[in-house]
Amino acid sequence: MHAQGLHGPDTFRHTPAEVLDALGCIQIDTINVVRRSHELVMLARGVSSEAARAFASHQDKATFFEYWSHAAAFTPIGLWPLFAFRRRRIATRGWQGPDVDQQACADVRTTAFERGQVTISDLGGMTGAGWDRSSPHKWAAEWLWAIGELVCVRRQGWKRVYEPAEQTLPEHLRMTDLDDGTCLQRLIQIALRNLAVATTEDVADYFRLPAPQVLMHLEQMPEVQRVSVDGWPDDTWAHSNVLEHQRDVDEARITPLSPFDSLIWTRPRMRRLFGVEYLLEAYKPAAKRECGYFGMPVLAGDRLIGRVALRTNRKKAVIEGSQSIAPSWTPAVDTAAETAAAWADATLTPEPS
Repeated sequence: MHAQGLHGPDTFRHTPAEVLDALGCIQIDTINVVRRSHELVMLARGVSSEAARAFASHQDKATFFEYWSHAAAFTPIGLWPLFAFRRRRIATRGWQGPDVDQQACADVRTTAFERGQVTISDLGGMTGAGWDRSSPHKWAAEWLWAIGELVCVRRQGWKRVYEPAEQTLPEHLRMTDLDDGTCLQRLIQIALRNLAVATTEDVADYFRLPAPQVLMHLEQMPEVQRVSVDGWPDDTWAHSNVLEHQRDVDEARITPLSPFDSLIWTRPRMRRLFGVEYLLEAYKPAAKRECGYFGMPVLAGDRLIGRVALRTNRKKAVIEGSQSIAPSWTPAVDTAAETAAAWADATLTPEPS
């Protein structure tokens, strides 16, 4: 809890940049029925509503870049060199996306360098509907972004703005050339710092690193200790600093969490820590949802005690569904619903309008 900046001492200083630097990355998502997921992560850690909104609007592009650090995520700009291993791997081994048209890559590269920035709309847009919308130039831009020729440090609406890395990133970051082993070691250190106590798979999932290599590095890092946790696998680890300090949790604090919050984004870890496993139900048919479209897990003290799903529209918020692990926790879930509604600048109403 303390390592994640939740319900403990005021360690993160409550500015977006400081929260992002502390966490190492914040997953983003397009769903916006309360606030964007990355805004909710900030709000849960004490960032003001205005500051979280400004961060989401990309008003300070010197602070972060967007990349596949943990899924699609905002990542502190200073960590750019640490993902060189991933950019090199994609460039040499390919990716899981569609085949990339090399002429489209040349077109995108030329346009981006001439204009300084481009969006998919500038490149001719896409054809198709929904998840099937696509174009050769879209995937060319995504490929160049994935291998580091282009960088995304802001968006227009919800569209990525692609900019040439050499025109956008500070020179000292672009010129820092780290080998794969160094990249992995430093990312593992950041992950374990934020997890406090974790299995090899937990550490690997934080930045989506290859687990066998993570295990090899953990076994060789002097500041890391193998520890025993009842019910956890044998390959469980803790940073030595974690074991030296006992920290209290504020048992009175109640906080709704984004389903993509880094405290709980690894579902098996959520189950081990809290005894529950809440899956996002946004992509389930409505009739099969147990809670609601965007169920926000509720953190009370150091326990997950249920979840609540809100629907907001025109400054009104309605509880679509809620769950409590015990009736005694229902008032706490209700408090979390009020907090989430306030984050959405909405008034909680008892019935749908």
